[in-house]
Amino acid sequence: MSSDLRKELKQVLILLIRRIDKFEKKIEQIGRLAYKDTVERIKTIPGIGLKTAIMMSVITDNFTKFDNYKQLTAFVGFSPRLYQSGTSVKGKGHICKMGKPQIRKLLYLCSWSAKRVNKNCIEMYERLKEKGKPERVIKIAIANKLIKQIFSIATNKQIYNENHQNLYFLK
Repeated sequence: MSSDLRKELKQVLILLIRRIDKFEKKIEQIGRLAYKDTVERIKTIPGIGLKTAIMMSVITDNFTKFDNYKQLTAFVGFSPRLYQSGTSVKGKGHICKMGKPQIRKLLYLCSWSAKRVNKNCIEMYERLKEKGKPERVIKIAIANKLIKQIFSIATNKQIYNENHQNLYFLK
């Protein structure tokens, strides 16, 4: 590849990166204004930052697009995918990856910090580690846990409470 072509490609790449940054900042501004209360509540979850809170609020239209967390999980692309024929299940289950890759990446990155600071995620991490699960599988499970927490916080209009117990499971 010639040096002129290489320079031109580098300039185009720099321009695209700048445009993407501007676009992300614009989305952030819109999200902060339109979904301020929801974003602030989601940020109370340990391991979830401003960017993830805004992106979740924006892509879900303030959580009005989904009736339950399972629909949101499928939309993001963290739902399990099984390969089966009749009664036999072939191969290990994987995530379907059919959803939004940007938010999936953000949640996966959030799972890294959540496994250190979010009480429920720490417990899940230790439990799955004891079972011998690979680190990547554990982080995806934690990301799923974060989706459940985010959906619950946003739809119930509450702030995060690490000692919250689901009354449904206590019956």
